Amino acid sequence: MNETSARRKAEEFTNRCLRPAVEDFVKRSLGPDIIDEMLKNKQFSNRIECQYSILLDLLTQNDFEKYLSYIGSYENYVKKWILDQIVTHFSNGSRMSQLEDQRLQSSISSINDAINKAKTENSGNMKTFVEDVCQELGDKLVISQDALGAFMILNNADQPQNELFNKLIGCGKQCPFCKAPCEAGGKEHTEHWTSLHRPEGLGSYRWTSTKKLLTDICSSAVISDVRFHCNATNGKYHPYKRYKEIFPDWHITPDGSLQASDYWKYVLAKFNNKFAKEYNAQPADIPSSWKDIKHQQAEASLKESFNIK
Repeated sequence: MNETSARRKAEEFTNRCLRPAVEDFVKRSLGPDIIDEMLKNKQFSNRIECQYSILLDLLTQNDFEKYLSYIGSYENYVKKWILDQIVTHFSNGSRMSQLEDQRLQSSISSINDAINKAKTENSGNMKTFVEDVCQELGDKLVISQDALGAFMILNNADQPQNELFNKLIGCGKQCPFCKAPCEAGGKEHTEHWTSLHRPEGLGSYRWTSTKKLLTDICSSAVISDVRFHCNATNGKYHPYKRYKEIFPDWHITPDGSLQASDYWKYVLAKFNNKFAKEYNAQPADIPSSWKDIKHQQAEASLKESFNIK
């Protein structure tokens, strides 16, 4: 094989095999790199910080539609919020380019090492040389045999927001009454629970007779003589005390002394009419003390709930 022909074959191998393999490697690596980068931020350091940051962001934005989305489509909202944080983080500065460049340089180094080693072992046969290079690159740069004569099909990278959700939130289940998210963490648990129940009206529960949204929380309801009905009961009334017959995978700690946090009192009081309209109900009878809660008090309550200093 003359020099011109060899150069042409080398360019073809580079463009059709090495280039897509490098692109694939960088693409596959960026997902884990992004996750590692985001986990360094305080708001992603653990589940509590993440939940606190989400609720604080909601309070700061003061947007009813966002609260409605968070309550009604919790998992989707949180994943979108995580994605927004990723975009914001990597939009500032050149961090994404740095991550890409690090992986690219790593690929180039691996390729050079593989070529140099293949040169020392090669008998001059192009096919043997290419096979040796592919073998040396191993699992790091995956060059399938089918790609030797065609461009490699790139694999889709895992979505970082899904991975971060699984790491930090895990369970996306919500209380069947107030829609508070399960705090058990991870996915390997048989019983859902939360220590931060909200006014049930936020979950669209209302009094049957008046259609007014409820201000009571689940911990009080499950020791009362009140009954509920929903799709899970096929529209039939069922005692709160026997809620486990309908929702066996939930544990709601009975405690008549517990009240909703000032955070959620503030939210329901502020958006009472909008929640009622959205849920096709009547506005809740908001206690006068709830109406006096200020933004700062709601934020302080949030910090207290999550033990944030």
